[in-house]
Amino acid sequence: MKFLKNYKKFSESLQIDVSIINIDINESLSTFYENILKSIGAEKMNIFDKFVLPSEDFNTEIDFLDNSSDFINSLSSIGLKKSSIQNTRDSETFVNKHCRFVLIYRIEAFELENPEYILIQSWNETLSKWENTELYKINPDIDFNKFYDKLSTKEIEIEHDGKKYKYSSQNKNEWTLKDQKGDDTFKKYLRKDELEKIINDNKVRLTIL
Repeated sequence: MKFLKNYKKFSESLQIDVSIINIDINESLSTFYENILKSIGAEKMNIFDKFVLPSEDFNTEIDFLDNSSDFINSLSSIGLKKSSIQNTRDSETFVNKHCRFVLIYRIEAFELENPEYILIQSWNETLSKWENTELYKINPDIDFNKFYDKLSTKEIEIEHDGKKYKYSSQNKNEWTLKDQKGDDTFKKYLRKDELEKIINDNKVRLTIL
């Protein structure tokens, strides 16, 4: 599946002819970490400069920052506050590697408002450790809900015998047919393993939207 991974770095829309190759649905539908950040117009910044942290020896591990009075005070001094830690391990997502992140808001903002920044770490499966924490400024003109949509939502279109079936999922394990009643094969509701079997057994053309 290496060619799929390489292609998907450049395109979020991908068409696969399953008459040529069988697929692992979870691998094929994964969303690259970089594309999650791209969805919110993320601009990388220097965490020490932006948050006026004491020195470059300061521990920036997200689990440390979550309880660091120095970090919280630094944010307060420039009119900011943080959210609690969120971790993709706690839910079913499409991102290709686990992440944990903290959102940074204006001190007077409600948490339903767009955050100003995101602090994020990704998990390195090979080394079994968290990568360095990175800070990104979020584009204020982009609805931050797009970040969560990219994490948890996916749409695909299946073409078989001249008919097209569009499915969507918000948790990776359950898929719903959109705008159609379905039939004996392409049912209204499918589990992940059912969908994968149908795709591979029927040698369809699959478009990841």
